[in-house]
Amino acid sequence: MKDCVEESGKRNKNLSTEGKSLRILVVTECFWPDIYAINDIVEKLVQRGHKVTVLTGLPDYTTTRIPEEYKHGRNRHQNYKGADVYRVPTIARRHGPIWRSLSYLSFVTDGWLRAKTQDWKHTEVWGNASDADFDVIYVWEVSPVTMAVPAIALKKRYKKPLFLYCMDIWPECVKAMSIKEGTLPYKMIHAWTKRIYKQCDHIAVSSKPFFQYMEEKNGIPRSKMSYLPQYADVGLLELDTRKYKPDEAWSAQNEETPVRSRDVQDSEISVRAGNVQDSEASGKIAHVDFLFIGNIGKAQNLDCLMKAMTVFKGRNDVTLHMVGGGSEFDNIKKMAEDLGLDDIVTFYGPKPFKEAISFYNKADACVLTLDGSTHIGDTLPGKLQTYMAAGKPILAAANGAAMEVIREANCGKCVAAGDYEAYGRILQEFVKEIQSEGQTGTKFAKEIQSEDQTGTKFAKEIQSKDQTCADLANSCSDISRYGDNARRYFRENFMEEQHFTELERLLGEMIK
Repeated sequence: MKDCVEESGKRNKNLSTEGKSLRILVVTECFWPDIYAINDIVEKLVQRGHKVTVLTGLPDYTTTRIPEEYKHGRNRHQNYKGADVYRVPTIARRHGPIWRSLSYLSFVTDGWLRAKTQDWKHTEVWGNASDADFDVIYVWEVSPVTMAVPAIALKKRYKKPLFLYCMDIWPECVKAMSIKEGTLPYKMIHAWTKRIYKQCDHIAVSSKPFFQYMEEKNGIPRSKMSYLPQYADVGLLELDTRKYKPDEAWSAQNEETPVRSRDVQDSEISVRAGNVQDSEASGKIAHVDFLFIGNIGKAQNLDCLMKAMTVFKGRNDVTLHMVGGGSEFDNIKKMAEDLGLDDIVTFYGPKPFKEAISFYNKADACVLTLDGSTHIGDTLPGKLQTYMAAGKPILAAANGAAMEVIREANCGKCVAAGDYEAYGRILQEFVKEIQSEGQTGTKFAKEIQSEDQTGTKFAKEIQSKDQTCADLANSCSDISRYGDNARRYFRENFMEEQHFTELERLLGEMIK
């Protein structure tokens, strides 16, 4: 993808300056004020000089109910960050597969009707001139794929190209609703899914393993598909998310003369010395913190994580921080209690992004599990990209794209999805490694401090203990490099500019 971005960079960077901005009609069942990535995509497209209109439903994801301000025909036409937003009435998803299915179908029917009857050539942002028109239809496809039905109606009515951004593969996703492959409902949904995908002019997939699935299951030729990974918030890239910061660690040990050296870098000496300033210094073992942030649903297969954490049962030196909510929140919380993990696992519920960021400073590593029983587990989860941007080692039990990226980036360790025994072992190995590094770092720091506090003497001690320093640096190199490797891979593959440059190229080629 990097080559594609470079090849098309000049042409796309000049879109706005040359007056070649696109008029994009976005079709998505999910949109603001619910929290979805499409909100940011629409905002960024407008900022890049494109004119955007959105066809969507009513918000209901956060509360599973339609908010009062959207009932009785209110707020059916809004403006979001410079984009026109038109809403069709939909049934609230509430709870359970029946209500969810009714919600999906309501967008299909009402969206199709609106696509057939409304004048989409003359929206507010496109103006009322006689030659007003739009260029391309963009479908942001998470579940369900049926949200593309109104887009297909628009394509046929206006003879416009249809671009679908696929982040959930169907019919695989229906298995999560207990619809088994081979049953009549599955076969009917599969037939409908194939027809929807085949009517798209181009499909961009967010995970590479999707290529094979789409070819084999839905008959989509590789020539009609492109790889377009999701981008993640780059704000985390610039933050110091280390659990303990070298400057703070050394300053706490020596307030009058902060220990610094031009010859030996902080990361080589004190990245783990700080990890134990409040524990090892007083004879206690270093505390290790794991972090999970994101949706707590069936696809995350958090049963595997809870079972793996039982290897630490009865210990007080390990904590798993669970930040987020979802359909399985209560079940996973109860499972932790039933497994006797009350003292090890802490649940915080959903947190706003700005507040959630602070949890990265608590963490030694981030954890990730996915369901491996279906191809849904092949998805590259946005959570993984966020972890990488935060510069944290990643310990995962996953298949498909997640395993591929972790190994390719060398940013952590990954075992097969669902293998909680193997997962428990890599968690144990990580804790052992962290704690052994902490002991070595603290011992070295104490030796340096006890001999002399002056900068000159310290420099001499550094030289005389260069082998000790080298040993320490080598022992912590893998873990410290995991975080560096994660951020490096993120910059090369998941930056916002790369995503939109490639998206603009793909859309531009469709309207030639």
